[in-house]
Amino acid sequence: MLLLLALAPARAQSIVVKEDTMAVDTTVTRDDSYRLEVGYTTLSGISGQVRKVFDTRPLAEELPDVVENLKAIQYTLKQKGEVVDIKQLQMCQLMLVTLQEQLADWRSSLAEANQQLAAMQARLKTIAPPPPRVARPDATTLALERSDSALLARQQRIGGLLAKRFLKVKQLQTQVAASYIQGMELQDEVGDQLRRYSRTTAKLNYPPLWEAQAMPKLPADPKARKAGQYRREIINYYFANNWDNWAYMALIGLVFYGWVSFNYRRAKKQDLAITEPFHYLRPGPVAATLVVMFSLAPALELHPPPVYLAVLQLLLLVALTAVFARSWPRRLFLYWLGLVAFFMWLSVTNANATTGLGARWGLLGLNALAVGVGALLLWRLRDTLAQMRFLIPITGLFIGLNGLAIVCNVVGRLSLAKMFSTTAIFGLTQGIGLAVFIESFTEAFHLQMMCSRGGEGSPAAFDYDKIEPQLMRLLTVLAGALWLVVFTSNLNVYNAIYGFFEHALTAPHTLGSTEFTFGNIGLFFLILYVSALLQRYIGYFFGELGDDDSEARKRGSWLVALRLLLVLVGFALATAATGLPLSKIAIVFGALSVGIGLGLQSIVNNLVSGIILIFERPFHVGDFIEVAGKSGRVQDIGIRSSKLTSVTGSEIIVPNGDLLSNHVINWTRTNDHIRTDLSLKMTSGTDDLPTNLQKARELIQEEIKTSPYTMHNLPPEILLSSINGPVYELKVLFWITNIRQEQLTKSEILAGIYRRFTAEGLTLS
Repeated sequence: MLLLLALAPARAQSIVVKEDTMAVDTTVTRDDSYRLEVGYTTLSGISGQVRKVFDTRPLAEELPDVVENLKAIQYTLKQKGEVVDIKQLQMCQLMLVTLQEQLADWRSSLAEANQQLAAMQARLKTIAPPPPRVARPDATTLALERSDSALLARQQRIGGLLAKRFLKVKQLQTQVAASYIQGMELQDEVGDQLRRYSRTTAKLNYPPLWEAQAMPKLPADPKARKAGQYRREIINYYFANNWDNWAYMALIGLVFYGWVSFNYRRAKKQDLAITEPFHYLRPGPVAATLVVMFSLAPALELHPPPVYLAVLQLLLLVALTAVFARSWPRRLFLYWLGLVAFFMWLSVTNANATTGLGARWGLLGLNALAVGVGALLLWRLRDTLAQMRFLIPITGLFIGLNGLAIVCNVVGRLSLAKMFSTTAIFGLTQGIGLAVFIESFTEAFHLQMMCSRGGEGSPAAFDYDKIEPQLMRLLTVLAGALWLVVFTSNLNVYNAIYGFFEHALTAPHTLGSTEFTFGNIGLFFLILYVSALLQRYIGYFFGELGDDDSEARKRGSWLVALRLLLVLVGFALATAATGLPLSKIAIVFGALSVGIGLGLQSIVNNLVSGIILIFERPFHVGDFIEVAGKSGRVQDIGIRSSKLTSVTGSEIIVPNGDLLSNHVINWTRTNDHIRTDLSLKMTSGTDDLPTNLQKARELIQEEIKTSPYTMHNLPPEILLSSINGPVYELKVLFWITNIRQEQLTKSEILAGIYRRFTAEGLTLS
């Protein structure tokens, strides 16, 4: 703006023609101001864009670490003469994938920055140079020259900055490309070693134990220190780039700890007495929470470094020791401490990479001792292991794998022996941890049901055996699947098994014009099964057990709505999981509508009736109703049918359509009161009838008023119903407080009336 203001008088003078001179100032024109304006605008735009170009400083700081990690991996892969560590190879492979992804991102960013800088340099060259000056140097010409000089200086400064940034980007591109190529070569080398490992583990890679000789003591390897440094760098990189696994473990632990602690606080607030203390769960479930965390942790990363597995195993053993210290008898706990010491000793021996004769004999002895320890577990602790479900087959695998490790060590297949031994020890410890996890989770679920049922003054005692087997079976299946994933990963067969099933489940098949996969079909039925299972047992999570659940009436309707929602969501997800196009699904629904019209009217009627019952709510769970000649307590309101429990204990399944279309008598819509009657026959002389009748009425009234099951604010009615000579019959009408105790109340009152009549000399016939 200052430049334009300075040039304004010159521009005004430039249009004046000087008649008395032969020289005209041709530089003072409108083009000069426009050229300067365009130049400064272009330089300002380039200067602003330079700041937005990819910042190479973080890359320059992180690239040396990546280069160092690649060197560490390269050095690790070149180590020979030791037992091949499959976990180390898998971890290197995982690290290379992460490094290559980071290098690929850097390559893309640098290429984009290169293009942006090249475009800026091209724009910089479009700035027109100043024209030659032929007029005499007046004030306007001097101002233009100064403006041109300032523009040129700024152009050179920005050009130098662009050249420097361009050179830096080129250098980083070269380094990143070299590292990327090195990473690709290392990935190929890791893949080759993994394939060679798969081929050579079954081969004789060391002499048999009866032919092996003691190796002479070699001088200290000067590269051993460097190798250890590189291994530490690899481990540090792994932990730094996989912190999210620890975050997930912490989240799982916080959720479990908060759930259990919250329910214990609820139990204390409700004065809920836990008559049978839990085996593993305590009000401060720190140890149980740690067991849950470290039992599930191996499934979060299938190819961690060996030190990561060792740390997880150590933490899991410490957590299990803290749990067993408070739950196991002293003798069993001492056995456990011995097992912990042995497990740690065996893990350290397996982690040793030496292959000398002494190391092989030591490993052989430990494997033989492990077989004995496994047999001792099956013999002495069979009852304890049986309580933990699947530990007996896991212990059998522990014995078998250690036996295979002994055989492989003897015949010279040391890599295979160490893999079997490591898999056995990690499989057993994780199996014990998962077994305790199952027990802890079922106890936490039990506590949840007790607190939910114990709310609002309802009784806390109930039969838990109804839900426990199903829950234990479900958790056992899930824990077994998790254990198998980690177990096959340690055996280095997970990828092969996973690849086989992935191909079998994802391979496309054609039926007519419809393409499908077995995985989609299996997922369809799995989602339907899970949704049906959830809607069936969702009520138990809120303590819906027992026969006298007063809170069930309040929960019944919205629980049915929740069940219906689970079914609908499950069906929608299952339909989406099939992968079929909407046109095909429309055809299926069209065929379904035809089926409904032909033979599924009653099923649809019951489903729609169930939805109407949810919102109309003529009765709740726990009400005593009578419909179509059947009476009983409403135990469950389902989507298609509802369940009644009769006074004789039988279960009556009533379709929802019948409940909606027939007359329903709800005896407990507003309360549980019911008026009942007793028929009494007495024998007396005709002359004593008025006196005996009055005395009988007084005795009956006294007995009814003293009963804890009757309503005292509503007096009973005692009516004379018939007289047959000396025998007359009385009909007693009175109100009881709970319809479910009708027969019990009548029995107690009848027995009390008999005692009073006998004491007063009255006779019942």
